[in-house]
Amino acid sequence: MRRGFVQGLWRYAVWMVVLALAGWFAFPQGAGRVADALAAGPVAADAEAPWGHIAFSFWNRAPERCTYEINVIDVAACLKGPEACQANRLVFSLNNVSEPALSPSGQRIAFRGWGEPPSKDNPFYGCAPPVRVRALANTALDGSDLRVTGGYWEDAHPNWSPDGTRLLFDSARVGDGITRIYVIDADGGNEGDLRIIGQHPSWAPDGQRFVYRGCDLTGNRCGLWVAYPWPVKPWETGQNMVGPIVLDEQASHPDWSPVADEVVYQTPNGGQWSIVRTDVRLVSEGNPAEPQVLLREPGRHGLPTWSPDGQWIAYVSDTDGNWGIWIMRRDGSERRRLFAFDGGVYALPRAWEPYGARDWLDEQISWSR
Repeated sequence: MRRGFVQGLWRYAVWMVVLALAGWFAFPQGAGRVADALAAGPVAADAEAPWGHIAFSFWNRAPERCTYEINVIDVAACLKGPEACQANRLVFSLNNVSEPALSPSGQRIAFRGWGEPPSKDNPFYGCAPPVRVRALANTALDGSDLRVTGGYWEDAHPNWSPDGTRLLFDSARVGDGITRIYVIDADGGNEGDLRIIGQHPSWAPDGQRFVYRGCDLTGNRCGLWVAYPWPVKPWETGQNMVGPIVLDEQASHPDWSPVADEVVYQTPNGGQWSIVRTDVRLVSEGNPAEPQVLLREPGRHGLPTWSPDGQWIAYVSDTDGNWGIWIMRRDGSERRRLFAFDGGVYALPRAWEPYGARDWLDEQISWSR
């Protein structure tokens, strides 16, 4: 009995050493185990060190690829250096997908599918086999269990509710060139029209509010607004709109902290792009928040997203002339690049069907467990 107990302790000690040397985990062979590895949670000596996984997409220019591709990187591994970052990088198995959003549990990923080229004379015909869905969808991290949500090719920028059961998104599906906000169950059911003109919705941690880029019903007082995720009838339009928290018509890509009433967003600054953090306070209450500029360096910085613990912010940047994924603390300190894009370029497809003219500002990144 005692001998078996000692042997058990020895095996436990050996495994703890192995895990520590491995730096949490390496992506396992075989797609079936990727989701388990990503959702396992961090094992880190420094409790304040950033952790989790960041999903982003870009256009892979390789001749045999020529497709939108989603990558997921392990933050802890990337902090160790480029080799560890590459060794733990997951290339999502479905091709021609972008605008990723990791679920709060880190076990599923929502995305925008671009579908197949419309004809054989299309310049993208013969590239990496694309997902056939030209709409929003979500799957497990290994690409299995695909669930289509919405069904319109104009649907974009999915954002998970805190409990992982619903998605907010924006869409210009009506055909008038105006982008509106919708809500839908993650399994594709119960879609609701919020009748709110806006873009880039992001849930509050209470699941009862969200922030978005928009204006009032007259098209004025534009900036970042708060609303309730309640579908309304045409005659109820505006009843789910709470009010603005930032009056800056160029503010965009807001992301609500998963743990506090704070929002991070981007805004142009003299031809550059700055990243700003603000408390959630309604302008109409007479005590509006004072936005804090976190990053105001030469270059383009944007698509900000919070870490799962609300202590760090990830973003894309070409601050040194090379595009990559960067992180910083919520106060703007300790900025560092995690991942460099191939050749330092944020590549984009040519303005052909099905993509049209796209820019880095049309994308989004996501940070989860």
